[in-house]
Amino acid sequence: MTGELNIQHDGPVLRLTLNRPDKRNALSRSLVTALHDAFRAAGEDAGTRVVVLSGDGPAFCAGGDLAEFVEAAASCRAVDDAAGIVDLLGAMTSCPLPIVARIHGAAYGGGVGLICAADIAIAAEGSRFSLSEARLGLIPGVISPWVFAALGSRHARALMLEAAPFGTDVALRCGLVHQVGPVDDLDDTVVRVVGHLLHGAPGALTAIKRLPEGLNGFDPERHRAVTTAMLADRLASDEGQEGMRAFLEKRSPRWAPGESPQ
Repeated sequence: MTGELNIQHDGPVLRLTLNRPDKRNALSRSLVTALHDAFRAAGEDAGTRVVVLSGDGPAFCAGGDLAEFVEAAASCRAVDDAAGIVDLLGAMTSCPLPIVARIHGAAYGGGVGLICAADIAIAAEGSRFSLSEARLGLIPGVISPWVFAALGSRHARALMLEAAPFGTDVALRCGLVHQVGPVDDLDDTVVRVVGHLLHGAPGALTAIKRLPEGLNGFDPERHRAVTTAMLADRLASDEGQEGMRAFLEKRSPRWAPGESPQ
């Protein structure tokens, strides 16, 4: 256990559980670092064959920690913080092990990025998702390469522009998640999927993860400088500051016509 991240070794399965339930598992700097280190270490552990990523409490992950985002823009840490998220998602992509995301409750913003960086996503019925950054005056910049790679540009762009919450029906249709079932059966479904993965040859599974890279597909490093700079710019913008403060103060931002639609 490492504070904001619970780490449990269960035979060949490594279970990583986001442990900020009071913050709906928002991605703080320390949690991002802990996750990055855990995925890097998992790939170097010969005894681990599958990683399961989940969240404690009522939500999978509510996205970035907006209080830290506001502070980062004021202290010129925004680029470094954005780069930390890019490095985390890159560590998930480069991890040689299959990563299964176990999703319940809410997965917003950076939480969607985690899902897109995982290899298999399993959600409980009633889970809610959103790429809500535009309503905060921001953009889903650093996660966008993973979102576009997972959903395709048209689905991803539509969800980013509308910035509205959506359910598991849309998540299934656009490929964000692979399976949906009752919340009471979520763990059994994860166990079943992990069992299938353990029947695959470890080297073969790693080679499958490398296929997009070998076929000149998605390259996280190519997008790093562009997306981190874009997000840092939005964090420091008047819109970004207004949107985040409005969210934290539980009010509508200046540009909104009234109450935010659901």
